[in-house]
Amino acid sequence: MEIKKEFIQISVSNPSKWPRTELISAHFKNSLNTHSLQIYDSEDFEITSQIELVNENQYKIQFVAENVPPLGKKKFNIKKRDPKAEFHLPEMGLLDGNDYYIENDVVRVVIEENGTITLMDRNDEENNQEKCDKKVTIMGEELGCGSIWAEDSFYNYSNLHNFKFLPKLNYNSQINYSLIEANDFRGTLQLNRKIKNHVDIQISTLISLEKGDNPVINFKTTVKNFPSENNLQILFPCKLFTEKLDVLSELGIYCIWDPIKQRGLAFFTPLNDLKLIRTKKNETIVVMKLPNQGEISIYKYAILALKSPNDDEILKLGEEFNTPLEWKII
Repeated sequence: MEIKKEFIQISVSNPSKWPRTELISAHFKNSLNTHSLQIYDSEDFEITSQIELVNENQYKIQFVAENVPPLGKKKFNIKKRDPKAEFHLPEMGLLDGNDYYIENDVVRVVIEENGTITLMDRNDEENNQEKCDKKVTIMGEELGCGSIWAEDSFYNYSNLHNFKFLPKLNYNSQINYSLIEANDFRGTLQLNRKIKNHVDIQISTLISLEKGDNPVINFKTTVKNFPSENNLQILFPCKLFTEKLDVLSELGIYCIWDPIKQRGLAFFTPLNDLKLIRTKKNETIVVMKLPNQGEISIYKYAILALKSPNDDEILKLGEEFNTPLEWKII
């Protein structure tokens, strides 16, 4: 790591063959003899960032690296804040959320009282307000016409992201959820389950949306005290009529599509144990099996609500999930 005299430089690399804009979370050691810091782009415009002290002289910075060139790099400089510097206006950020929902420009993610989630297409909601007969109300707040999956209300259909143990455990589950992040870059809900068995099993899931028009919903599930004799599955029940789970890439990009309802789901996951089952109503459930990785297991995956079976776009978003922009201090 080479520290310049007046700034600390971060180089962001793009491994893809197209320009990318992405949230960067970087760590650096502050050697500039000032705590009044800001980040600037290569043209010396100040850009929006969040800088926080982690411990002693170690800092964490979050910012959006915009339009990093294909197979190329873009450099940013952390330096003493200049009150006279011109400001580079960011795109519209993620500014809305509370303890049970987060939203960006295109999608809203709602946690229901039973701990499952519902996805809502914000464009459909805005375009169909006048035509909508059934308004959806959850916890006293009206949230529009309804889900892109459940065409009635949230409560008439058990929705996405159900947990299931095999063999089945007899247990009591305590659920709580809260908003832990909502800023110009990202919104994150934390969903916790405490399961009473012969040991207390704790399952914590972070559900994140990035700013703007990124439709990918990111998940990070941590399981503590995972019983060695059990398998854990996550079920994604949806009102789709399909028997086919397409494997689009060896990176772990999967897709289901209902040609009649013109909607689907894509899954981005390093896990290779996804399967599709049918309900008595001839509807679809995607099952993701989580292998036991010891006392504390951590799994990252993402889902994408589809309104078009565009494989190229799915593969592009899936590659971005699997190969994020890289950063280093130079």
